[in-house]
Amino acid sequence: MATFFIDYQQLVMQAYERKKANNALPHGLMHLTPAKLKDECVKRCTNDVSKRDEKAIRDFCGDLNESKSCHVILQRCDTDKFRPLVNYLKGKSEKPGEKNIELLAWLIDFPGRPWENGKTISGDERIEENPALDNTSPVIENEVSRPIHPIDISATEVDKPTENPVIPENPIIPIRIDDSKRRERTDIKIVETNAPRKTREKSTKTLAAAVMLSLVVGTGGMWWWKDKIQPPGSGTCMFWQEDHYEPVACNKAMPNVRIVPLDSMKLKYFRKITSPDTITYQAIGKVWYSKIKGKMEYYTLPGEHPVVFGYQLRPITAHMIEAHILSGVSAK
Repeated sequence: MATFFIDYQQLVMQAYERKKANNALPHGLMHLTPAKLKDECVKRCTNDVSKRDEKAIRDFCGDLNESKSCHVILQRCDTDKFRPLVNYLKGKSEKPGEKNIELLAWLIDFPGRPWENGKTISGDERIEENPALDNTSPVIENEVSRPIHPIDISATEVDKPTENPVIPENPIIPIRIDDSKRRERTDIKIVETNAPRKTREKSTKTLAAAVMLSLVVGTGGMWWWKDKIQPPGSGTCMFWQEDHYEPVACNKAMPNVRIVPLDSMKLKYFRKITSPDTITYQAIGKVWYSKIKGKMEYYTLPGEHPVVFGYQLRPITAHMIEAHILSGVSAK
């Protein structure tokens, strides 16, 4: 059955809440402001973007010029356009609009995007990897714990085990047998009653051992991954050193230095361009600048100025290149 947009919106929000609960959201969605959300979109555009996602980005920013890349479109997109989505995710508004939902679906990599009329969307279509234990344990007990006993020729059809036997607390034997036979059948019932319990105890111990092993392996993998992405002894913070960021332990005392949480993208790629005369028109969409007290500075990534806190870097334009870079070169 075709999915209505209101249902599609609910599926996207459910996927967003799951990622939020698992701390799996990108930085711009974890710390919601219009500027940080815009920066997150610009960073995400450094990867390949499909045609369907390009359309969602163009619709959101209102720029349908297909000669421009989504990277350029988002850089030139007014920051206030991101405010309605931020307010909606913070619970300050109830009607986000279709464009905002499609942008959110792209940012969280929602599998059913985009919504189309007549299209059936189920959201997360992955099969649950760990089904509930209650759905599997009865099968294990029936197959493993069923004991095999010699057939008692005095038994009737009532005494034959069924596929899923139900054993009453006080079993009633419907035939007359002597005391020795009665004791023999009572022993059989006790074995049948206790066998599933032993199997359940064994299954519980096996499951507990498997969980402990998974925790050990998972914890070891986490620390291995952490060591791979961070330099040894670097901690989880960084500070600005002349023209780049340097890793540092978060508890290190450094007077007059601002220590910020480590961002692997900025640590590796964020640089101050110390030779502005190398900047050409090819830098549009790849270089950002600041103009503070008449002084121009150029950087390789967008975001907050590394020293003047609260000041957002701006994308360089052809006019800025002509006025501040090429004019200086020709003057020489």
